[in-house]
Amino acid sequence: MPSRHRRRLFAGTALALAALLSSFATVPANADETVSVPDGLIARYALDETRGSTAANSAPGSTIGAGVVEGTPQWDTVSGGFVFSGGPNGSGNAIRLPNDINRGLTSISVDFDVWISPEQMNYYMIYAIGNRAPSGAGERYLFGSGDSFHTVITPGGQSQEINIQPPGNPTLARGVWKHMTYTQTGTTGVLYEDGVERTRNTRVTTTPADLGSTVLNYLGRSVYAWDPSFQGKLRDFRIYDRALTATEVTTLSTDVLTEATTLDAAAIDLGDLSAVTQRLTLPVRGANATTITWATSNAAVVSAAGDVTRGAEGAAPASATLTATVERGGQMTQRTFLVTVSPRDDAADARQAVQAIAVPRLDDIRENITLPTRSGTATVSWASSMPDVIAVDGVVTRPANGAAPVAVTLTATARVGAATATRSFPATVIPAPPADETRAYLFPYFTGEGSPEDEKIRYAVSKGNNALDWVTVNDDEPVLESNLGEKGLRDPFVIRSHEGDRFYMLATDLNAYRTGLDGSQVFGSRHIEVWESTDLVTWSEQRHVLVSDAEAGNTWAPEAYYDERRGEYVVFWASNLYPSGSADVPRDPWSNYNRMMYATTRDFVTFSKPRVWIDEQQPGAGNGTIDSTVMAEDGWLYRFTVTESSNIPRVDRTKDLTSPITPSNNPWKGAQGSAWEPRQSAVGFGQTYVGTSGRSIFFDEGEGTSLFRPNTGDVNGDDGVYAFIDQAPYYGGDGYVPFKASSLAAGDWTIVQDRNLPRSARHGTVLPITVGEYEAILERYQPDRLISAADVAVSTLPGVVPTLPETVSAVQGRGTASERDLGPTAVAWEGLDAASLTAGATVTVRGTLAGHGFVEARVDVRDVTVSVTSRCVARKVSLVTQVRNGEDAPVTVEVVTPAGARSLTVAPGARSSVASTTRMGSIAAGDAAVSVSPAGGGGTVTTGTVAYAGRTC
Repeated sequence: MPSRHRRRLFAGTALALAALLSSFATVPANADETVSVPDGLIARYALDETRGSTAANSAPGSTIGAGVVEGTPQWDTVSGGFVFSGGPNGSGNAIRLPNDINRGLTSISVDFDVWISPEQMNYYMIYAIGNRAPSGAGERYLFGSGDSFHTVITPGGQSQEINIQPPGNPTLARGVWKHMTYTQTGTTGVLYEDGVERTRNTRVTTTPADLGSTVLNYLGRSVYAWDPSFQGKLRDFRIYDRALTATEVTTLSTDVLTEATTLDAAAIDLGDLSAVTQRLTLPVRGANATTITWATSNAAVVSAAGDVTRGAEGAAPASATLTATVERGGQMTQRTFLVTVSPRDDAADARQAVQAIAVPRLDDIRENITLPTRSGTATVSWASSMPDVIAVDGVVTRPANGAAPVAVTLTATARVGAATATRSFPATVIPAPPADETRAYLFPYFTGEGSPEDEKIRYAVSKGNNALDWVTVNDDEPVLESNLGEKGLRDPFVIRSHEGDRFYMLATDLNAYRTGLDGSQVFGSRHIEVWESTDLVTWSEQRHVLVSDAEAGNTWAPEAYYDERRGEYVVFWASNLYPSGSADVPRDPWSNYNRMMYATTRDFVTFSKPRVWIDEQQPGAGNGTIDSTVMAEDGWLYRFTVTESSNIPRVDRTKDLTSPITPSNNPWKGAQGSAWEPRQSAVGFGQTYVGTSGRSIFFDEGEGTSLFRPNTGDVNGDDGVYAFIDQAPYYGGDGYVPFKASSLAAGDWTIVQDRNLPRSARHGTVLPITVGEYEAILERYQPDRLISAADVAVSTLPGVVPTLPETVSAVQGRGTASERDLGPTAVAWEGLDAASLTAGATVTVRGTLAGHGFVEARVDVRDVTVSVTSRCVARKVSLVTQVRNGEDAPVTVEVVTPAGARSLTVAPGARSSVASTTRMGSIAAGDAAVSVSPAGGGGTVTTGTVAYAGRTC
């Protein structure tokens, strides 16, 4: 046969693979792997050019012309093929194929290698043969895509599509070369992946010829004008005028599979195997979607799972050979590793184990810490130089606010056999934060999946102490984005630490803009994204934390709650759980469902093994439970959870947070034995409201509940509890809907109609914050909106509520280009309780400026007590003024009563009194005017009134 029809390795990978194949054993899928498949080949675009704008058709005898590059040509000279740039609305480069390439084809096979970029936007077409209507919609087309993995043919438009798609709506792996084949003959369409049949449809009633004349035939571009272009690579694109057999499809896939298994075999790195002392981590998956299995020549030395058995101390080293079999699609490459296991050396192992111990944030301890009890093969015990500050179980007692940080030395002792090794860890425990009530709110959220910018974290803040009036910051641009995992962030949850001065942000690792939501529940991310901060402005480096086991298909909407009983955080999320953790075992999400899972942590670095929290399959295919959130009230823990059959929250409560609901004890189905008590179903169902779009909306679905209590002094009232529930666009809503109830127990949830929430906010968190935190956020992200004013200082007498100024001089955007002097600005001061104004105290009163700025008044209460009492002297009323001076300097006190004005000077720590007669036999109760000033003049004059009782003599 002509050599030009043989399958081949591609471009720059060929030499590398040839070298690898000389050192590894490659086991072919069948003995005839290099046989080409020329019969019926009508178009072959090998895409092996290195320059130019033409893709040659090398099929022998073909009358079909070459492909023409539209846009910038980019040829991959390393792995072979054409590189497609991708872009919205079909804006990326593409290869246009000749018109009517489908002419006369009552049967067809489309066969090619594809590498889908991890950055690919959904929904896209890898190839398309068809037409486009004047509206921009596709019509009469055949296409293939990887998200979901399927092929479609239609004699008309979208409504007539015939879908050839595997069950469970799977996706084609990204970032690896895959081989995709579609064959059709008669009424049977078959879709292959890597030479293996994935699905077939025996009711394909449209042939390629039935599409008629086609004038929009592309590699890398959709027939729909608004679809994104393909982003990735294609090579060796073939069209046949017949349906290839399964054997032929397998043959054509061999090169891709050989390349993948050989590269992944070469990439295995087990480290230095000349003196192994610990269990080996043996990879079971390769970067190119391969599976890796292991065999051993001597399980008594090293097992196929990587466990090592060391000889007695003083014995000779022992060796065994590990063999890795790297497989994909029936193609296998083997590689061997000689492992030498050292005999036991307990002293060295103990030293190594103690050096491997790591405890995060030892220089800034603010809450309980995790002290590991194992390191490698060693058991670890701990000692503390100050166990009353850091106990040996990691429980922390912080110094009081205002005290100095406390230095503590922790000592770890690692033990292996009879040998021990120790290591000291200096630690610093930060004093407790000052008590400071919250007076504003922060709202982190994301905005959807319509663009790359949507799945990033944005901030909104309340306009002052108002839970129902919000404004975005950072000019409505994101404040956090993901650089790890799927590089998309959804469902941000922020929790204030139990101690109050650290924050943790958790988010879902999901990029639905690129991959959609369906496939992410099958082999989606098992990680959560974590940041921490002490000010909500400066965040730590992102942590990509694996919390779910391999059986999980997704890890969605993580939240946390501090469990007082356990002294740690309970982190919970939703996961589909499948029977197998292997990526090679097909998964069907429609026969599966989301469970609520949980794990525990003290530091959001080290997490326990995940456990099932709610296992409840809901009516309907693939329905379970998602989006739990928790709040305490009167000793109970209330939990809101969305049931996917109704897509609306329900409420249950418990006093044992980690107690599970299982199919056998589910109280929602009448079973006994659960610690959870059902309280309320379908929160808010049936109410109506006017959305941000101005239309009337019926509330019947919602998710992503955020629970919070209003701040003291909130302009809407500071009683009750709020539940903000996200009625997303796919539920017919405009975003968040605020509900309020008198209590969690009452559950009398009513939509708050008068509100101004951030537009397009989706599944976030409402977090009450202090004035300092509020101003820090604005100063960092929107300084032009920050209103500032000098603090007010007043003094008063004990128990006397001072008069605070009605206006202060304020500036908006101080220090920015848009700085604006607001002049005298009205202040709405919070109430001041006279009982708090005790002698010598300093009380802070907060006021709101222009609706969304803050100012503080420092009220110093003089340690000078003045009282006026009445008595009868010669049948006339006499008023007696008594003064106690608790300050360290003499004061002069002037008192004006119906008996006239009196003045007296009182030494530090002394008492004095003066009496005067009114010359009246009867007086009514009244107030005496009092002023207190430093003796000798100068300084602050404090004025007030003191009540006296009426008397008749």
